[in-house]
Amino acid sequence: MRVVKGAVDRSLQAIELLAREARWMRISDIAAELGLEKGPAHRVLAQLCEQGWAEQDEQTSQYRLTLKLSLLGQRYLHGLGLPGLVQPILDEVAGQCRELVRLTVVNEGTLAWLAASQGAAPGLMYSPSMHSPIVLHATSVGKAWLAGMPNDQAIEYALRGGLGKASAAGAWTPKAITSVEQLIPELERTRQRGYGLVVEEAEPGVVALAVLVRALPDGAVVGTMSIAGPVTRLQPERYEAFYALLQQASAKLGAVWPRQSVGADVSEAA
Repeated sequence: MRVVKGAVDRSLQAIELLAREARWMRISDIAAELGLEKGPAHRVLAQLCEQGWAEQDEQTSQYRLTLKLSLLGQRYLHGLGLPGLVQPILDEVAGQCRELVRLTVVNEGTLAWLAASQGAAPGLMYSPSMHSPIVLHATSVGKAWLAGMPNDQAIEYALRGGLGKASAAGAWTPKAITSVEQLIPELERTRQRGYGLVVEEAEPGVVALAVLVRALPDGAVVGTMSIAGPVTRLQPERYEAFYALLQQASAKLGAVWPRQSVGADVSEAA
């Protein structure tokens, strides 16, 4: 039984690695990341290729994921009916604020981007990647989520997400908070204000506001919703109006959110 479990664990770790990197990778790099010798790593990858999860380039012998995982994810979300439920709400908010509106879900002790709607005109768009990891202590969505839980739990998640460490590949700017001592009063300000706020902390020149999304009827936190755009447009006098838009939209999202959906593991953060 241990052998089977070990093989499954290695396969899942390899899938997560290839999904995170989203590029062709050498067997030596994969083995190093997984902490395996080349032989066991090759066996894992051969099995993934046989099952259609990964593919190998004939010329370079490098590996990457196929689209099987993403297609299954899309089927799952559509099976829940989530995209069709949330997208019109995001589109409505984007049309009113004329900025980028995004939705996250809570997953495995952090947040992940789920959907977005662009309200800005071409040439004026702030359009970041929807695949980048979310840095909890340097993003509006992260601050909103952390502020919705007890401080000790928020600190644990923030430290796990990089608080107190050097920014990796520009994951946050020098304006971001850097310690637990700074995090705690920031969470209190977020609770008093009602929304998470970052001003050029995740990216230079970008401001973002975010609120929690709570599913009805139990009020469990399932994700966050945010508005983001250039600092030249998102001035402080607009914050309250955007906060009102987010509050109204998050209430709508909570009302239509499917039970036992992609945010079903978040009751601990409520």
